[in-house]
Amino acid sequence: MEPLRDFSSQIPSLLSRYGAAVGLTGLALLASLDVVPHWSPHHLLWPFYAAVLLAAWLGGLGPGLFATILAALAVTRLFLPSTPAPMVRDAGDLIGLLLFLGVGVLFSALNARLRAAERRAESLDRELRREVDERKTVEAIAAKLATVVEELQTSVDRSRQQIGSLTAVSRARRDGRIVECSELFVRLLGAPSSEEVLTLRMRDIFRDPAQWQKLTASLGPGAMVENQELHWRRVDGAPLTVLASIREVDGLIEAIAVDITDDTRADEVER
Repeated sequence: MEPLRDFSSQIPSLLSRYGAAVGLTGLALLASLDVVPHWSPHHLLWPFYAAVLLAAWLGGLGPGLFATILAALAVTRLFLPSTPAPMVRDAGDLIGLLLFLGVGVLFSALNARLRAAERRAESLDRELRREVDERKTVEAIAAKLATVVEELQTSVDRSRQQIGSLTAVSRARRDGRIVECSELFVRLLGAPSSEEVLTLRMRDIFRDPAQWQKLTASLGPGAMVENQELHWRRVDGAPLTVLASIREVDGLIEAIAVDITDDTRADEVER
């Protein structure tokens, strides 16, 4: 059956499909003429059945019906007893001819529905393949984006680690509770451990606690306070001057500070 389907796909034009119907009917007619001396007249329609079935299978509804009509006319004119009018006198011949016409019409209609269903199935298959290809493309893009995001996150973490090794970094809630700090921040405050620092609030390390409130009030989405000179105090109460950049990151106030206490004292001495 597959070779017939392949051959069907090679007959796209209307003229070719109807030409195939005429050719198949002609071959059936030649076969019938060849077997007339050997077969009963009631069997002469058999080659035409094959012609109609093939015409409908290869060409569809129209060529199948066309082959059916051509075959009926050929049988009526050439093999059945002639009458003044185009009529069939024998009841058996009439029943056989009507049966042939019915089978031809039925098979042509069924085959047309089958071909339409195949076209719909092929269309759905193409659509499904297209959606699968699009999904694969989207998944590939998503995977690349995930890789890029992961690389960026790794780069950010590495940069934070590098910054943390050079500067004192802390992160606190807006209420001042310190939730994260670098080792240099711990040493900057003179605390014995990071656990002790995490028990503090940012306003506790400001000599003027109101300065912390002003800083947090000035921070908003995308806002950043850069190179702000802040006056802190160490855990032991010693004064501490830092140059800090402060911003809000993921709902936390991040402070990156550099100790400039010695520079400040040197400036005061020069004055």
